[in-house]
Amino acid sequence: MQKYTQLTYEQRYHIYLLNKQGYNQTFIAKSINRSKSTISRELSRNTGKKKYHHKQANRLACERHQKKNKAIRLTAEVKRYISEKLKEYWSSQQIVGRLELDRKIKISTKTAIALSLRTKR
Repeated sequence: MQKYTQLTYEQRYHIYLLNKQGYNQTFIAKSINRSKSTISRELSRNTGKKKYHHKQANRLACERHQKKNKAIRLTAEVKRYISEKLKEYWSSQQIVGRLELDRKIKISTKTAIALSLRTKR
């Protein structure tokens, strides 16, 4: 299995050229050694009002990357908060939602559940 890497600016330019020339997604994918689904996602996410353009696509992808959730450390304070809310019988979904709203911290419900299992021992 191939390790996932982000598309480069050069690959986006290649996609742009081949797409502009009318080649299908399968051909484009093979030409840059990527899966067809990667090309499909790239075109659907980064096509503007008119057509796919490599500069715009790269900018949009970079903006999405900047906005995405970054890994956070579960500080003692966050762990205490989760523990307190669990004692108050909050669900993991409620805890995760409140952390996101109040503290701008995003964790998965799986993380909250795992933490709750550790605190119950």
